[in-house]
Amino acid sequence: MFICKSKLESRTKIIIMMIIGCLVILLDSPSALLVCFLASILLVVSSMPTLKQIRLLLIFLFFTTWGLIYSQGIFYNAFPRTVLITLVPVDFPLIGKWTGGIHVYREGLFHGIIQSLRFNSTLVIGCYIVWSTQPRDLLLALSQLRVPGALAFMVTTALHFIPVIASEAAAVIRSQRLRGARYLRFNLFASVRGVVNSFRPILAGNIRHATNLGESVESRGFSPETSMQRTSLRSSQMGRLDYGLIAVLSLCLICVIALKVLYFCYANGIYYGSWLRGLYTFTREIL
Repeated sequence: MFICKSKLESRTKIIIMMIIGCLVILLDSPSALLVCFLASILLVVSSMPTLKQIRLLLIFLFFTTWGLIYSQGIFYNAFPRTVLITLVPVDFPLIGKWTGGIHVYREGLFHGIIQSLRFNSTLVIGCYIVWSTQPRDLLLALSQLRVPGALAFMVTTALHFIPVIASEAAAVIRSQRLRGARYLRFNLFASVRGVVNSFRPILAGNIRHATNLGESVESRGFSPETSMQRTSLRSSQMGRLDYGLIAVLSLCLICVIALKVLYFCYANGIYYGSWLRGLYTFTREIL
């Protein structure tokens, strides 16, 4: 509840994203990855998203989860693996002989769930930063974190272009629908042609916006060589909540790294301590 009432500083959000990104790489247990995913969801809830943002996030999560689980279930190549569904039998003409049969594997589905938890955790954190941070605040935070000015400017510009591209695409689609265009047809080639015809004005509009932005930046004297010397009228200070949250997450990351290193030494016969058996079990079962 305290997080909901307080606004995190922009640098804190970036550091949280970096720590969560490291944790989802180090962790292998579905339960531990689920905790990271729920923590990222809690951050999004604390920013009080709109219904449109919630709907967009659910769409992102659905397609990424479905795509990762489905692809891993089919293309899983590790052993052992158990066939759940046979999509194309081995004796099927041409395709069956070329591929050796196409199957859905149980271990592949489980591996897809783990990968989706990893990807969705970082996806949710990214949405949280984009939705709750102004581009100028993000640029200031990156500068305070000693990120090169040119790179910081590129990141904030890319984030600024996301709503511009969305509005441009919505305007093009709306105008073509008013002219009687239909995107979903039984004729696949007609559907592809309609999408391509919509893509052209969207691309032209983005090129026009990028050109105007480049001219505006040059007219204001922006240079990659002197970007680190620029100052800002705005200032941002981290509070107790920011320092406390960063300290807790950093401690969790350090503990996970230490436990993983100890278990790696144990599994590879480098070092074993009988007094560490509880930590070995915890790392294997929980992390």
